[in-house]
Amino acid sequence: MNIYEIIKNIPKKPKTFLCVNFGCRVNAAETNQFSQILIESGFSPNPNKPDLIIINTCSVTAKANIESLGKIRSLQRQFPNAKIIATGCANFEKVKEIKNIFIIKNKEKEKILNKVPKAYTPQIGDKFSHTNRYILKIQSGCTHNCSYCIVPIRRPYLWSLPVNEAIAIVNQAINNGYKEIIISGVNLNQYQYGFSNLIESILTSTSIPLISFGSIPINCVDTNFINLIKKYRPRISSFIHIPIQSGSNKILKLMNRPYTKKTIIEKFRLLKNLRKISFGTDIIVGFPGETDIDFKETASLCKQISFSKIHVFRFSYRINTPITNYYNSIPKLSKHALKERSQKIQKLIKNDTH
Repeated sequence: MNIYEIIKNIPKKPKTFLCVNFGCRVNAAETNQFSQILIESGFSPNPNKPDLIIINTCSVTAKANIESLGKIRSLQRQFPNAKIIATGCANFEKVKEIKNIFIIKNKEKEKILNKVPKAYTPQIGDKFSHTNRYILKIQSGCTHNCSYCIVPIRRPYLWSLPVNEAIAIVNQAINNGYKEIIISGVNLNQYQYGFSNLIESILTSTSIPLISFGSIPINCVDTNFINLIKKYRPRISSFIHIPIQSGSNKILKLMNRPYTKKTIIEKFRLLKNLRKISFGTDIIVGFPGETDIDFKETASLCKQISFSKIHVFRFSYRINTPITNYYNSIPKLSKHALKERSQKIQKLIKNDTH
């Protein structure tokens, strides 16, 4: 049963819905599209008495998977008569027998969303629209296979939004009162039409006042991107989130990240030359095989770059990822050591605002 069949089987009027999102900005953009579909199908948002609930789940860490499944169960208990659509990256084996639940896997979700207009309106009432910020999903899927990452298992296909469609959506968003576009993708390195090319096209073909980013892979920071910041400075966010994960070449290699410490230093040097730009990043502590020396390299690099925001993740093993055999063959850090390393990285955050 697809979403439209589920909608038709709710004869009650007026019909109400609740959308719940976990995880990344890509998920958030998809959840907003679902909300718009429901509004255009005659539903109204109502978190207190929904007839239909859509939950877009996350599984990037074991904790995220548990929280996503826990939310499904709690909402079913709270609203036993509501129909629940569960989608996203979580493993649904433990909840597929719940009453009134319908599971739409990621691939089917993409098919549904790619057949409908991709723009949504402030009617959806998400946490970004009230500040006039619109999440533009330009890419989905990843085939890079970082050794620790479950995303290529959950989203093993690639999709890119054509540039002309992106421009049309941005112009529609402007007409709907949005002032900022947040560019988002699962792996923007794999945006097939060229990341910098898209940003330039939006800047030259729309009047959007500000472009910001969920996060930017470090290999997207090229000469073209730097030149765009120089040329269109007021219209490109002065805060850029670039996940580096580690500052140790040994750990980066074990992670199968497509860059080295030298690359990180060179890219941030180019950005720092622009001045008045602040940075955020993601760091994984306690990756299998991370020694005190490896950790100190990461801490030293974070201090050198002066991040104003750091998301610190304690390594979370995801079953069947490429790291599995290596992970099972070496000693693990204690919870205390993981906590200590996490706290040390957090203390390196530069005390300013972005």
